[in-house]
Amino acid sequence: MKKILLMALAAVLVFSACGKVQTVPQRVTISLESNPTTGYSWQVSQSEELFQAESVYTESVHEEGLTGAGGTEVITLTPLKPGKTEVTLTYARPWEGGEQADQLVYTFTVDRNLQVKMTDAYSMGVEEPIATPAPVIQ
Repeated sequence: MKKILLMALAAVLVFSACGKVQTVPQRVTISLESNPTTGYSWQVSQSEELFQAESVYTESVHEEGLTGAGGTEVITLTPLKPGKTEVTLTYARPWEGGEQADQLVYTFTVDRNLQVKMTDAYSMGVEEPIATPAPVIQ
């Protein structure tokens, strides 16, 4: 009788563990040149709100006292739900009527386990297309 109870308990534990596979959401990071001293910064918009977006700017190493030096803006996208979206990154002056310099467009698909796949990327520069940095998906 004890063997039957132990086997039944083991079976319940195995089946309950199979249904609760936890996956860690993949994050997307995109590193872009930026210089906020000019009034420009990278703005993030999405066709479907699938990602939480965070941006961190780091000034490049330069001579002390040098003003107007640029740096790198790193945009991190963390998926919130599955679906497909276009993420548009616009380098612009954010105030009303501000000038737009460049735009990068990425298309991402997020699966039910919050794993990310990039399906397309292109740029639209004001004067000519700019290089489209490859995102890092981890």
